[in-house]
Amino acid sequence: MRPRELQRARRRRRLILLGLLLSLLLLLPLSLALGPYRASPLEVLRVLLHPDQSPLSTVVWDLRLRRALAALIVGAVLGISGTAVQSCMRNPLASPFTFGLAHAASLGVAVALLLMHAGAVGRFALSIHNPFLISASAFLFSLLQVLLILLLAQGAGLDARALVLSAIALSFAYQAFLYLLQYFVLNEIMVSTVIFWTFGDLGRIGWLELELLFFSSFFIFPYFLYRGPDYDLMIAGDELTRSSGTSPERVRLESVIVAALGTALATSFAGIIGFVCLVAPHASRLLVGGGHRYLLPTSAVMGSLLLLLSDTVGRTVIAPTVIPVGIMTSLIGSPLLVYLLLRGGRRGGQD
Repeated sequence: MRPRELQRARRRRRLILLGLLLSLLLLLPLSLALGPYRASPLEVLRVLLHPDQSPLSTVVWDLRLRRALAALIVGAVLGISGTAVQSCMRNPLASPFTFGLAHAASLGVAVALLLMHAGAVGRFALSIHNPFLISASAFLFSLLQVLLILLLAQGAGLDARALVLSAIALSFAYQAFLYLLQYFVLNEIMVSTVIFWTFGDLGRIGWLELELLFFSSFFIFPYFLYRGPDYDLMIAGDELTRSSGTSPERVRLESVIVAALGTALATSFAGIIGFVCLVAPHASRLLVGGGHRYLLPTSAVMGSLLLLLSDTVGRTVIAPTVIPVGIMTSLIGSPLLVYLLLRGGRRGGQD
């Protein structure tokens, strides 16, 4: 590519990234304004700048702002983690949830309810004594899943196929243990609680959990951006990566650990929201191409935009009933992913 064409392509990618950031900034006040308690975006901005004792200020600060910030952080973590995993695995269908984190976290929730006394069963409902204990158990089981995968794959050289196969085997094991608990031990209320937890809901993220996610992102984002040039090499193959002086096994190992831990932390607080890891990288790759200098930040912004949009639609489409964001991301992301794949296929055929 000629220097002038290269500069034009970089300028276009920067404009696309800037456009996505502006779209996110415009969607944020709109998301805070929509809901059963309607208000204009200007009124929302007023109570954000000058909080008072009005009902709108209470709704915005205590309910909607926390959900919106959770959508921004969780969506960015899932989007950039999905891109990193797809790149180091050289598999466009890979994601952190490929490693079976969803089944491991669900088993952790069941164990917390059953053995750690995180809840008590009443006549018609389950009262949760310690929601943070449920999140901690889900995160620990997800962490255990990551460690087991790495131990099993280490004997096979930590190549992409070994990681995926190890994850599939352990996922079936976690799923079997969860089904055994549901069949023999858990009652109907506990089973429904575990199932509802898997839907994914940003409303269960409190300010403390939001702070933990925010500070963890200071490690996740810089690492992936630092590894961007290595991902460009790994797309071309491990041999080229080794010839440049970089160990693909080490990059793959570190990337999997960082992506899995970030995704496990988000999953333990918000539940299973797996589709963002697939849709955000594909949509970003279609917009800015495969260079990770722009692909990684674009995927993070795209993940935030997709998750905030899904949560806003889920809160307003049949208000006052709230559709969990995990369901909405699948409803919105499934046709979008099919469209992106078909468009990419047509473009590839023309080339």
